[in-house]
Amino acid sequence: MGLVRGLNRVWYCTCQVNKTSAVVLKHLPNLITLGRIALIPWIALALYEARYAEAFVLFAFAALSDGVDGFLARRYGWQSRLGAILDPLADKGMILAALLALVMAGLLPAWLLILSLIRDFSIVALATHYNFFVRRGFVPRPSILGKLHTVLEAALILVVILEAWQGWGLDMLRDVLLVIVALSTLISGVDYYRQYRRLPGRLPGKDAAP
Repeated sequence: MGLVRGLNRVWYCTCQVNKTSAVVLKHLPNLITLGRIALIPWIALALYEARYAEAFVLFAFAALSDGVDGFLARRYGWQSRLGAILDPLADKGMILAALLALVMAGLLPAWLLILSLIRDFSIVALATHYNFFVRRGFVPRPSILGKLHTVLEAALILVVILEAWQGWGLDMLRDVLLVIVALSTLISGVDYYRQYRRLPGRLPGKDAAP
């Protein structure tokens, strides 16, 4: 009987460990996202102090982690409401902090930062309106164009940092990406607005009942 009880205890402890591991793994994408958020001030500081090698490595790592947490969440079904909120916040925080630092360093034009801020605040305003006046708990999903826009912004930032660090004559590539990012800012912003107009309920410019 003592042996049976001992085996039962071992089995119970093993099951508890497995459950704990499963819970931790389920939140792994969110932990990666939180890590990306923690890197934001270090990226901004490295850019502000012109430590471009460090800034390049940190930003590239943060950008890659965005793809990793998204893959893990989709592949293993580890999506969560918290992750749906944190992930775009981490992306926008990382991009806007880098843009601000590069504009302050004179490496990017201020109009690009202003355009990005107008787009992002407009999207937040639409989501907030829908959440408070139409459907509580609504969390917007990023569109394909929105994801592509984030990738293009990250590519532009990496090229600008690399040029400042190594001086490889990437001016033409930077200018091309600058135009593409400006266009994607406008196009993705309009696409988000069209998506909100198609959502059920009362939206700006529509009088439909919720």
